[in-house]
Amino acid sequence: MSFARTVKEELVTIPVELEEQLAEFSAFINLNGEFHIQEKKKMLDFKSNNPTVAKRFLQLVRTLYQAETSLITQKLNKLKQRQAIIIRIQSRVEDIINEHGLLDKPIENQELMCATPEAKKSFLRAAFLSGGSINHPKTAEYHLEIFSRDPNQIVFIQSLLTFFDLNAKITKRRNGYICYLKDAEGISDFLQIVGAQNSLFQFEDIRIKRDFNNSINRVMNCEIANEKKAFQAAMDQIRDIELIETYVPRHTIDQKIMMVMDLRKAYPESTLMELVAAYEETFHETISKSGLNHRLVKIRQMADVIREGKTS
Repeated sequence: MSFARTVKEELVTIPVELEEQLAEFSAFINLNGEFHIQEKKKMLDFKSNNPTVAKRFLQLVRTLYQAETSLITQKLNKLKQRQAIIIRIQSRVEDIINEHGLLDKPIENQELMCATPEAKKSFLRAAFLSGGSINHPKTAEYHLEIFSRDPNQIVFIQSLLTFFDLNAKITKRRNGYICYLKDAEGISDFLQIVGAQNSLFQFEDIRIKRDFNNSINRVMNCEIANEKKAFQAAMDQIRDIELIETYVPRHTIDQKIMMVMDLRKAYPESTLMELVAAYEETFHETISKSGLNHRLVKIRQMADVIREGKTS
């Protein structure tokens, strides 16, 4: 089961009061509802690919309006044999249209029905059930979106998300528009707002584990890069020393520089810190990391002078 389906399976179980039921119904009918006349009779159709969402809508219809309904199934894809479920409302249609302003001023009616924070949460819950999706937190990209064919509707959804301090964006899709969240914190807040507590815990648990693993990988990659860098620096120093020994008599080299040259040859793969420890153990005198590095810089400069002399 996809994570989006898991969230929706939880959301349809949340009990709501009458005011919130009206807000949910408003979102359902405005996002996935369709008005039409058949044999001179007004009808409203609600379509969903999710049986549990369709059941939630049917419960609202019966609770709020005691309307006559019929169930219709419709194939979506011949290859996958997927079906859409249509709940057809056959009575009380005029009452529903008038109460929700479906043919006149739907947004103004939605604003009235979403006057309280709880009603706003219920509207967002149903909006997600109707046209929402969310990426699984284990994927590389966090993404939650709500789809609508109506640009005014998607702006209204964005305004509700803004009310809860969620930085939602809008973009156009081929058949409509989406309002979306891309940050993990915003998606977590949305799940909490609409009441998907179990999904929120699952989302956070997977996200924390994923981020922790990514942090470990970054640390390991950094350590590997540092090891490669240190190894390359050591090999360059060995080549510098070999060049100096080829062209410069040993007795003419400063003794402190010579001590470091011998030390590097004895420990060709050691890091700078390891060389400091080896220096103190070998020569029985202390030296700082910067002091040792200073002598290695001197060795490099001596080798560069020899190279310039060879090429001039």
